[in-house]
Amino acid sequence: MEYTSRQMTRKDLPQIIAISRENMAAIIYASWGVEFRDEDLLHMLLEPTAFTEVFESGGRIVAYYSVDERNDNLFINSIQVLKECQKQGLGREMMARIQARAEENQLRGIELWVQITNRPAMEFYRHMGYRMVSRQGNNYLMRRRLDPREGWRFVV
Repeated sequence: MEYTSRQMTRKDLPQIIAISRENMAAIIYASWGVEFRDEDLLHMLLEPTAFTEVFESGGRIVAYYSVDERNDNLFINSIQVLKECQKQGLGREMMARIQARAEENQLRGIELWVQITNRPAMEFYRHMGYRMVSRQGNNYLMRRRLDPREGWRFVV
């Protein structure tokens, strides 16, 4: 798949929300018994400290990720790929960009929350070198550490 990437603008929000709702509504309901709320996603995306990059193909957004620095770590707020575009390398590309951003900022690691019912995502993150750190309710905190002795390269 050929795509271009750029930083998110406000006009991207409807497409980003649609991708997130399609991917996450059933998972959130299965994990928490509540409906997906656009407002929660908007609040996170519009946080002044958040960085969000979108990936476009054929004039539409097919994937995005949003990150934020927290306590010397890069935290993945959201990472989503349009269902019809999954399994084509976009997830790996976004994770590589997240890793590069963490290395550039010499952060200690990368963290994310994943719903306990989202098995495909957990397997993807494990394959990318992330490990379970803790559980809070129906979410797992997963982390991949950086090692400053290795020139800020990731260690597993």
